Amino acid sequence: MKFSRTKRREFRMIRIPLVAFIDVVLFLLLYFVMAGEIAAAGEGQLSSTLQTDKKASPTNLQAQILRVEPAPGGVLFLIGDRKASTARELASVLRALPKDAGVLVRVSGDVPIEHAAEAVQACRDAGFAKVSYVPTTR
Repeated sequence: MKFSRTKRREFRMIRIPLVAFIDVVLFLLLYFVMAGEIAAAGEGQLSSTLQTDKKASPTNLQAQILRVEPAPGGVLFLIGDRKASTARELASVLRALPKDAGVLVRVSGDVPIEHAAEAVQACRDAGFAKVSYVPTTR
C-alpha cells in the first residue's frame, strides 16, 4: 500500500501582462515629462546686450561697462572715471547714463557674490533693460 501521493508538477513561465507593463512605462514617461522643465523659462526671460532686435535701427551707442572690484573697505564700483562705494551711489551715477545700449557688469573673481548682485540690481533700479553679467578671473 502506498500512503503518499505523487503529484506531477507543471512549471509555467511567469508572464507579465503586456498591457500593465505598457501602462507603467507610459505613466513613468508622463511623470518625468510633467516633473521636468520642458524649456528653460528662467534664462529665456533675461534680456542681454547680446540679443539683437531686427526691427530696431542701428545705434552708435556702446554698452556701459561697470566694473566691480575689491577695495580695502569693501568693494568699489567703477564706471569709466566715476567711482562709487555703495549701491545707492552707484544707482545715482547710473541714472544719468543713456539706457538704450545697456550695461555690462564685469565682476572680479575676488568680489563676494552679494556685491555682484547689488550691482546688477542697481542697474535694474536705474532703468537699464539690458544688463549682462560677466564674471572675470584673475
